Amino acid sequence: MPALADLTDTEERARAQVAHARKALPGLDSAVYDTYLGWITHQIAPTTEADPIGILASLLCAAGVHLGRSPHVRAGDDSHPLLVWPLIVGRTGGGRKGAGWGSARRVLTAADADFMTVNVRSGLTSGEGLAAMFAADEDGPDDDGKRAPGALPPGDKRLLVFEAEWAGVMQRMKREGNSLSATLRNAWDGGDLSTLAVSARIAKDTHVGILGHITPKEFRAKVSASDLAGGTYNRFLPIAVAQCQFLPFSQGADPNLIDRLGSELRERLAEGAQFGTLGFTDDAVGLWRRLYIELGGDHGDAEGGPVEEFSSRAAPNCLRIAGIHAALDGTPTIGVAHLTAAAALVRYSIASARAVFTDTTALAKLAAWIGAAGADGRTRKAITAEYFRGNTPAAEVTTLLDQLKAAGQITVTTRPPASGRGRPSEVYTARAPDNPTNKTN
Repeated sequence: MPALADLTDTEERARAQVAHARKALPGLDSAVYDTYLGWITHQIAPTTEADPIGILASLLCAAGVHLGRSPHVRAGDDSHPLLVWPLIVGRTGGGRKGAGWGSARRVLTAADADFMTVNVRSGLTSGEGLAAMFAADEDGPDDDGKRAPGALPPGDKRLLVFEAEWAGVMQRMKREGNSLSATLRNAWDGGDLSTLAVSARIAKDTHVGILGHITPKEFRAKVSASDLAGGTYNRFLPIAVAQCQFLPFSQGADPNLIDRLGSELRERLAEGAQFGTLGFTDDAVGLWRRLYIELGGDHGDAEGGPVEEFSSRAAPNCLRIAGIHAALDGTPTIGVAHLTAAAALVRYSIASARAVFTDTTALAKLAAWIGAAGADGRTRKAITAEYFRGNTPAAEVTTLLDQLKAAGQITVTTRPPASGRGRPSEVYTARAPDNPTNKTN
């Protein structure tokens, strides 16, 4: 058996690794937990290694789906369902992404086991496949009275899609002719889904939530500028997570606690589902005005850059989150506490997006290598073949170069081939820093 001192050293190293990973996370306002779901999170957090913010985001997503289409918020002429789509971003193993879903799932199952069994699915492949989940319900049972395999319960349009490997979904969305991106954009808005492929589908009055897990490296490698500009990913809330503690012998929360939490959550979900349009308390009106300006304006990120694209729906996401909190508190009016907690989560999401898209070490090394070439710059071919040695996917190379361009660290030009024939080459040159003494008024 290993000596006690060896075990102690091993555990100390494990705790140090946890602390190191936690330091890399963005700052988080503790007000994010000043709600009913935050209270649930605090009840179960001591018994899991999962990041509490991942547990909270998972509960929010599931609760918004469970509440259904009736409770909603309005922003101008748009009606927003209480749908929140967290994208939990953490390293493999050390992120404890699965543990966060596992902790939330126990409470949700105690609240409504049937919902978790029937309404939670995985395996997004195409827009037609997603629409078919609901179209089967509208088509009714077959001649023998049986429903189509995988169909949701009659009249139930609530669907929570959980994808533990979101990178695979991203890959499928890139396939030519795949309609999933467009269908997801409609799903976030709530209501009808339609596809116009060979197997066309129309699904009415849907209520779809999505909870995805991915690593930072996978996301940077697979998402492109066109993906972000297309408007699919600004509907998601990136949430950076990391293991929060070292619990080698934990068996999770006490079953009696889970039963009590589930019982109360069940009652709150049933009550909240009866509401319609949610309004504001008098004291929340002024706060929402300020938040609308803050979250709907310039976040200080590079124009056209990935973070700006990712966070462009921060204001409606904040409103949706606040609506979920209000509905679970049994009130049709959003209060200051609901908005404050929602804004804290959205701010953390924006900070998480910055963290996801900023692999500072990789960026600094690449910028220095390009800069070493001076005015001659480096061609895209040289960057791929010489710097990355041909071992890095083209999409990941593009993402890193896009980040350097957005940060103003490099410029790109085209250079005709020396022979005068063929396609011009992309040439990347390090941008000299601005010298204030050289500026003129």
